[in-house]
Amino acid sequence: MEKVKQIFSKLQNVVNAIIAIILIAIMIIIFVQTFTRYVIFYSIPWSEEASRYLFVAMILLGINIGISQDMLVCIDIIDNFLSDKAKKAFEIGRQVIALIISAIFFYSTFGMLRIGGYQLSPALRIPMSIMYGIICLGFGLAMVSGIIKLVDVIKTKPEQIEKGGKA
Repeated sequence: MEKVKQIFSKLQNVVNAIIAIILIAIMIIIFVQTFTRYVIFYSIPWSEEASRYLFVAMILLGINIGISQDMLVCIDIIDNFLSDKAKKAFEIGRQVIALIISAIFFYSTFGMLRIGGYQLSPALRIPMSIMYGIICLGFGLAMVSGIIKLVDVIKTKPEQIEKGGKA
């Protein structure tokens, strides 16, 4: 399991770099669009669509990082009233629910991928299967991250589970 975690950690470093590049691209596109619209009085027709797609890609690729680094939203007041064993059971339940939701979304992207091969985006004219593939990849990585997190929580002793389910 440690080997899988190391490989996945290296993959997450690559994803982090891709997210950084996407964020820089979004900033450049929005800056250029703002400049051209208010200084040159010309609007770039594809900038809104490109920034929207890049934003979605950034969020979906970042979900697995949020899961693995315990950066997801949780309600501390619930965890503060639970015993150590109840906290562990509650955290296992959270991870299982997150894994099921990720799996449902991952599975549902396969139908979108088939349809996306026949569609082009309105402004950029790229196949929508590329965007749907990013959605599939994002939820696939979220599933892997959720499985790794679930195994960690199961292996952790109840008294080592901190507030917010951090193992």
